[in-house]
Amino acid sequence: MPSLVLDASTYLDLSPKECGREVTIAAKHTQFTPKDYALLHYVYSGKGKFYIRGKEYKLEAGDCFYIPAKEQVDYFPDPENPWSYFWLGLSGSRVDLLLEEAGLSPLRPVIHDARHGFKTHFGAIYESYFHHGGFGLDCLAHCYSLFFEMASDHSPKTPTAPSEKGHIQAAKAYIRNNYQFPITINDVAHSVGVSPNYLANLFAKEGEPSPKQYLIRVRLETAASLLLTTPASVAEIAKTVGYPTAMHFSKSFSAFYGVSPLHYRNKGEQK
Repeated sequence: MPSLVLDASTYLDLSPKECGREVTIAAKHTQFTPKDYALLHYVYSGKGKFYIRGKEYKLEAGDCFYIPAKEQVDYFPDPENPWSYFWLGLSGSRVDLLLEEAGLSPLRPVIHDARHGFKTHFGAIYESYFHHGGFGLDCLAHCYSLFFEMASDHSPKTPTAPSEKGHIQAAKAYIRNNYQFPITINDVAHSVGVSPNYLANLFAKEGEPSPKQYLIRVRLETAASLLLTTPASVAEIAKTVGYPTAMHFSKSFSAFYGVSPLHYRNKGEQK
């Protein structure tokens, strides 16, 4: 078996992690285990159903469906015309951007191969992987070509993914509506349909504070207002704005405002 000159699975921008092909039987129900990387499946014959975030998608030949990293999904073949498909696992710093360019997101996880070009690249990646025993540079080239094909197929007549500024506004709205709960930046990114790193990069690109800093600011500005307008205790306010303990809240408040919550309240009462 020829050895790989370059191992594309170690690349930082786009890194193929696994691939395969399956001809299913009608009775098969896949027990899916969430992965730490994104997965693409391309149905090249037959039919099946795909479930993600409470929604059902009926798929047929030419459909490509996306499974985000760490997402719990369910899918199984049609009993009368079971599907066959390729699959490809991908990670890397550019994956989220490439998926968005292709029109894929957790809220729009299925696209159709209108130009009939996806299968060529899925097949080439699969054949190369099993011929060489790993992902060579040709596999990486076909991964990029696949995304180019997907982006070219992404018709303006179909719903498009939100703009970058739209992602930022949606993330901010989610934070403002949920800051009082123990949300994390992963929750914020998940609500928008992108990865935490990609969301942070969008904020930075627009000169915004990071999503984490924005969450802290919303919580502490709300807390500051409550300190001056209500008789609630520091512990009560801490709980109201989403901090697990008064100690954690006081430390964060002091770092943000330069004084303790009680000092801030006392200074406000003296004005």
